[in-house]
Amino acid sequence: MTKTPFPLLMTAKLCTLPLYLLLLICFVSTGCKKTDNLPKAATTIVINPSSLNVVKNPAYSYRLTTTVSNGSGAAQITWSSENTRIATVTADGLVSCLTAGQTNIVATLADGKTSAKCKVTIADNNDYKYRLILKDKGSSAYSISKPSEFLSARAIERRRKRNIPVDETDLPISADYIKAIKQIGGVIVAQSKWLNTVSVNTSDEFLVDKYKALPFVKDVILVWEGPRPAAIPAKYTDIPQLGSNQTANTPLDYGAATANISTCNGQVLHNKGFKGAGIDIAVIDEGFINLKNNPAFNNISIKGAKSFVYESPDPYAIDNHGIWVTSCMAVNKPGTYVGTAPEANYWLFHTEDALTEYPIEEDYWVNAIEYADSVGVDIVNSSLTYTNNYYLPQAKYKFEDMDGKTAMATRAANVAFNKGIFIVCCAGNDEQWIGTPADSPGVLTVGAVNPAGIIAPFSTFGITVDGRVKPDIVAVGLGAGVINPAGVAESRMGTSYSSPIMCGLAACLWQAYPKLSNKDLLIVLRKSANKYNNPVMPYGYGLADMQIAMDLAKNISDTK
Repeated sequence: MTKTPFPLLMTAKLCTLPLYLLLLICFVSTGCKKTDNLPKAATTIVINPSSLNVVKNPAYSYRLTTTVSNGSGAAQITWSSENTRIATVTADGLVSCLTAGQTNIVATLADGKTSAKCKVTIADNNDYKYRLILKDKGSSAYSISKPSEFLSARAIERRRKRNIPVDETDLPISADYIKAIKQIGGVIVAQSKWLNTVSVNTSDEFLVDKYKALPFVKDVILVWEGPRPAAIPAKYTDIPQLGSNQTANTPLDYGAATANISTCNGQVLHNKGFKGAGIDIAVIDEGFINLKNNPAFNNISIKGAKSFVYESPDPYAIDNHGIWVTSCMAVNKPGTYVGTAPEANYWLFHTEDALTEYPIEEDYWVNAIEYADSVGVDIVNSSLTYTNNYYLPQAKYKFEDMDGKTAMATRAANVAFNKGIFIVCCAGNDEQWIGTPADSPGVLTVGAVNPAGIIAPFSTFGITVDGRVKPDIVAVGLGAGVINPAGVAESRMGTSYSSPIMCGLAACLWQAYPKLSNKDLLIVLRKSANKYNNPVMPYGYGLADMQIAMDLAKNISDTK
């Protein structure tokens, strides 16, 4: 009998097994294999919280965390923002909310496939102001051959008398440009025909893109941000005050203003009858609260008052500073207080936002001096300067910017000077370099001394970048007599008062010698100072003397 090999025997035996046993074996075998290869649960990621609804605050960050299921953990997560202009996120999930709008913050695992989103909605209670720098002014509906259509008769007469031509800088910005800007949105709050700028207020930061897309716009710069007003500011309607400001008694009893006048020998002008009559002075300042209700100001001549600050249209509504400053020139109450130019006419311009410190104030300042030019102002006093105090870091000036031609207010002052306006500006109280517009070569910058002629320790001084002496001269600013908002005389300190004291005397000097140009007047006042031949810091050319100034002015006037 032939033997079957063992493997074959086994195969034969298996083949003879009942069918139900074979099925059972297959079922058990297959079942074990399926259990070993069950698919793993999907990896998931959840962001906590799943949404953010916040008010814009770039200084504050919001922490996002994640929960990963069936994965390797948070270390493998990559964070990103779908719109980095609205919100950004750091590598460890800190979210900064930058701009009003809506976007998603995304957390993605290392596999690049698994992610989750946190919906970020940002509200914004702020408004923003942007300076649009134009490539040009565009075509104008006006012509320099017809200046009466855009300049006052007095402004035209000043140009004629000083032999200053009306030119393209006098023309307004194109009406088509203004219309195109308005159509985008926002409210125009300032514009400069001299510097080709338009400043707008808006609640929508993304309008910047549309402004930049305008073919005539060269650049757009943020110049202010702050809380949105609860309502649109109401318009202010001005009523001039044509007071009777003649002075009958000579010599005058200056009262609390005696040291202001005598320190610069200003009484010699007044004693000869020169008290500023016929001279229009613009005061560009911080505000003139209730000036018209102040008994000390009830007889001064105010040709007009205007606020250039968008949120504060009433020039008489806020702030004391302009009261103190204007009193140094305008008050005419013999025996109590008499300013340095009591018979001059005044324009009061509010340009300073007392609550904040942003570059928009320069836009307002430029707007004001252009307006002053258009109405025919002769002299401007600015007890305002701008240096490195702006809230926006990128807007802070450096010493190198004070070269007499760079800063915005300085450039406008240069144009105004070339149009025949005489400008007086305080040196500042920062004990550092001179700011704008005081650094302008055409501005008479005034530092502060006490009535004895000793420099005030706070008075700013320095040689400008291009090597000029600043301040030009000094006047009383420490122990200066002023009138306060209650109509009462008091003593204050600051170059803010040195400036108007000298400004008023300059007006009287110009009244006495009207043939002088503003350039002549600047030279005369510098040369009249007691350190002119040997200027020394912090006095500059020193303390001006009005008798010497009159002698110098007469010599120049006699040659014209």
